[in-house]
Amino acid sequence: MRQLYVLIHQARPYHQMLLHQAFNAQGVYNVRVTDDVPTATARQRPVDVLVLDQRMSRGYARRLFKYLMQASCAGGLLFVGCAGAGEMDLALEARQYGLNVLAELPWPMSMVGLEQVLERL
Repeated sequence: MRQLYVLIHQARPYHQMLLHQAFNAQGVYNVRVTDDVPTATARQRPVDVLVLDQRMSRGYARRLFKYLMQASCAGGLLFVGCAGAGEMDLALEARQYGLNVLAELPWPMSMVGLEQVLERL
């Protein structure tokens, strides 16, 4: 099995750390954290899994989705967390942009759920 490249784009440092550890626990060690997806993806090979926060702002998410479509730099998106009351489900919106959404996992994230996502890759 090839080694996956995972990029975590998460606003909360505590969540960044937990996500990083969760991937490591699943045997995925090529995991990076970034504040700036375009810069991170321009420097590296294409990302196999881009982990995104379901609660990021809709305006920012739309700009990011447009970038991801144009750059073709992410194999699949993994959304973590749940949309707030009255907020748009960003995973649904990403699908409408034509992006490959691997899964949506609630927070706190299930290790079994993450394992199932990784098995499908």
